[in-house]
This record gives sequence, structure tokens and C-alpha cells, in this order.
Amino acid sequence: MNNKLLILNLGVDAENTSLAFTQKWINELSLNYLKVDVITLKVGKKYKLNENVSLHYVNKNDSSYSKIHQLKMLNKITKELIKNNQYSHCFAHMAPLQHLIAKIYLSQKNIKSTLWFTHAGPKFGIKWLILFLSSVLANNIVTASEYSFPFKFKKIQVIGHGINFDNFYNEKLDFSNKNILILSRISKSKNIENSLDNIVKCKDFEKFNVDIIGGTLNIQDEEYLEYLIKKFKKFNNIKFLGKKNHSELPKLLKKYDININNAKKGFFDKAVLETAASGIINFYRSNDFDFLYNEEFNKLLKFEEDDLFQKIDEIQEIEKQKVLDNINYAQSRSENHSIKNVVSNLIKIFN
Repeated sequence: MNNKLLILNLGVDAENTSLAFTQKWINELSLNYLKVDVITLKVGKKYKLNENVSLHYVNKNDSSYSKIHQLKMLNKITKELIKNNQYSHCFAHMAPLQHLIAKIYLSQKNIKSTLWFTHAGPKFGIKWLILFLSSVLANNIVTASEYSFPFKFKKIQVIGHGINFDNFYNEKLDFSNKNILILSRISKSKNIENSLDNIVKCKDFEKFNVDIIGGTLNIQDEEYLEYLIKKFKKFNNIKFLGKKNHSELPKLLKKYDININNAKKGFFDKAVLETAASGIINFYRSNDFDFLYNEEFNKLLKFEEDDLFQKIDEIQEIEKQKVLDNINYAQSRSENHSIKNVVSNLIKIFN
């Protein structure tokens, strides 16, 4: 059993669709340590952490501090914790800025760090610089897939995504392509408009039920959502359901047959792995998901900007048992990305 671990992350909130999974990560990692300290930027109203975990936060759910005040608070919390504790390791989970601040104090005590980042990343500007500097200073870099880290470093290790496979697994006994899901943050980067433009072209579109589950993170996302609702309001079978608690998703996903993931290369969205575990067929664009299906189905499910509707039409012609066989195969492949497997890999790296 290791002594103490310091975790840096963006948020701890059991009700947040995008961030609720961090609670599971923290609890799984804490099983390998006597004590874990977590410094998070934002804490929600609901969370449940193991007894050996202490949570330190900058913002409550309803806080509205200025960015400068938040940075001062973050620096103060980080400095005090590192000064008063001898950590075995520091793990920065999608938190390059927090890692950059912590590294000043970690270096003084010769505490090594691991940066987890799984995203296409910023292309320029201050966020790009923060991520680059954080990457340079990290002792280890871990990411989910071959394409999910924006820079090239020899110290990068691909270890999988870390989903709660046991919760999401659902034995699929039947398949139709009538219940379609887009499980995604509402963002232009996810190309939701293009997905819907294609879906309405399908020959059996009027028989479909199309639900978009996911919320927004900023003003730009809010404006994009308003635009989408206005554009597609004439279609009664397209519904924007908003955010759902992450704990609700395993039950909700049982009703769907198809998920559309229109994010491009570099976006290794865990939503694809969660839906695959749930027995849902995924149409996708990113090369990261080729491993989920056999070569024949890759050609069927992998789409470009203008041919998604044709792909959806084609799957109607496929023998149902062949679809179910590929669903089972995808489930076995997504199991390799279970949180237990990923945490096991992380502990080896930390040590």
C-alpha cells in the first residue's frame, strides 16, 4: 500500500454528465493509497468519495469568482498541501494548468507527476502554451488512445479510457435502427448539426426517434444549442433532452440502438465506449474507434461528412444476427477500457 497521492482535476460532481466519472476514478485510485488529497476547480452538490479521500476545492457549485481570484485560491491550496505532505506521486487528470502551478512546489520536494490528457487540444494561444509547458514538465504523460494527445513525446503512454464497464454493460438481444442517440456535449466541435442534417435525409427518417443527450459548458455552446433547437424544431421526432446525471445513463441507454459520434480525429470520446458497452452500435469518424468492430463493419460504420445517412440506410439491410454479433464484439473490446484496467496501469506508472 502506497502512502499519499495528490490528484488534480477539473471537477467532482456526481450529477454532471461530463465530469461525474471523475468520482469513480478517485475512489478506484484511493484503494491503492493510505490517503488521497484531491484539488479540484469545482465541486458539485452531490458526490461520494471514500473515507481516505480529502477534497479541496476552489469553487462551489454556485460560485462566480473572477479568474484571478480563482488562480490565487488554487495557488494557495496547492502550496499548503504540498508543503505539509510528502506525496508518493501527483496525478493531474485533464488539468494542465493545475499541474503547471503544482509543479513549482512538487519540484522542491522531488515529487514526480503524471499528466493525463485525452483531447485534440487547443491549436494555439495561451491554452496551447499551458498544455505544452505542462507536458514538458510532467514526468509521465498518459492518454487514452494513439491519437488522443496533441503533442509528440517519447514519454507518452497509451493506457485506455477508463469507463465504468460493469455499470454500462447491457446484454443486447434485439436490434432495430429506429431509436437513435447523440450522446455528446453540445459543442460545434462535435458536429451535431451535420449529424442531424444527415439523419433527416434517411429514407425511414419519419419512423426514427432521435434524442440528443448532453449539456453546454460555455456561452458559445449555449448559442449553438439555441441555433440547433431553432433549426430542427419542425421535426417532432428530434428532441434535445439536455444534461442527464451520469448515474442515470446506464438505464437510459437501454432504449437506444444507434449512437452517432461525429467528432473528428483526436477526440476519443468515452461516450462511444459507454454506449458500446451498453449494446449500442456506434457510427463514428475518428480512427480511434476502428478497434471496436471487425473490418467489414468498420467500413459500414465509419462515415464522412456527407455520407452518414447512406450508412444508416445500409445497416437496415444487414442481417440482424450479424449486427448483434458485432455488438457483442464491441462490448468485449470496450471492456478493455474499464476503470479497473486503467487504474492498474496508472499505479504501475506512478510506482
